[in-house]
Amino acid sequence: MKSKYSQIEPGLQNLKQFIKLNYVHSSEDDSLIERTTYFPNFTATLNIYQDSKVTWDSYSRTHEEQNTGQFLKLLVGKIDKSREVIQKGKFNKLSIVFHPLGLNNFVDYPLSNIIEDHFAFFDSFGESFDRILHKVFETDDLVLKRDVLDEYFSSIHVGFVEDHMTFAVNKILNADENISIQSIANELGISRKTLYRLFKTHLSMSPTEYSGIVKFRRALNMFFQNKDRMNLVDISYNANFYDQSDLNLHFKQKTGLTPKRLFAEIQTIANELHWRVDHVPDLQENN
Repeated sequence: MKSKYSQIEPGLQNLKQFIKLNYVHSSEDDSLIERTTYFPNFTATLNIYQDSKVTWDSYSRTHEEQNTGQFLKLLVGKIDKSREVIQKGKFNKLSIVFHPLGLNNFVDYPLSNIIEDHFAFFDSFGESFDRILHKVFETDDLVLKRDVLDEYFSSIHVGFVEDHMTFAVNKILNADENISIQSIANELGISRKTLYRLFKTHLSMSPTEYSGIVKFRRALNMFFQNKDRMNLVDISYNANFYDQSDLNLHFKQKTGLTPKRLFAEIQTIANELHWRVDHVPDLQENN
């Protein structure tokens, strides 16, 4: 990568169950053109850009430097298919990656009120968050950035008390075999329709969509953790796919690529953070 990346994990133990990691991503290169593909994930990420403007379509976002004196805050929370970010020129970004249902612990209304598509403009934390962001962006000290963020999120924690959702999400995340949505509803003593409504309300996606993303990420992470010991057949069964054909179809639907090609092209930026990054001298020639 031509841009600079630094990871900052939360320092407070009570926050680690909600926030997976923070990271800073930046470049001082005016001529930079970086095309990053990111893939389906069950986490939600709040991206904060300093002095940036964005244009977008159904597949990609393009960021360019603009001296606004403000923070551009984007929530990426429904990543059911691969998407692309094109960065032109200098940028400075902070990303906060939340565990499943993690963000729900810091807002007092359902996630569906915030995001309906793969990203949304985010201002749910108000002016107090902007004041914190000024402190975070004005220092290069990663520990100080972490401490400022930890203090802020500890102060706004409201909790998430929908027990049915917590149970269902954990059931899907920890399943060691194929598990049906109906069986989860039966365990909870609610209808499949009620479970569907809960997922759409609190995660902006259906239980089936969510389960499919979890299987995809499990296969992806499994490859990087065991690529010298496991083949695609092993990954298929261990990630709860029916067979390798099911794995291939699933990957093609979500990324447009076969598992073999995808695994060959992406790189691990951090633990379970996988991107495909390309640099092009003239973006127009590639459109």
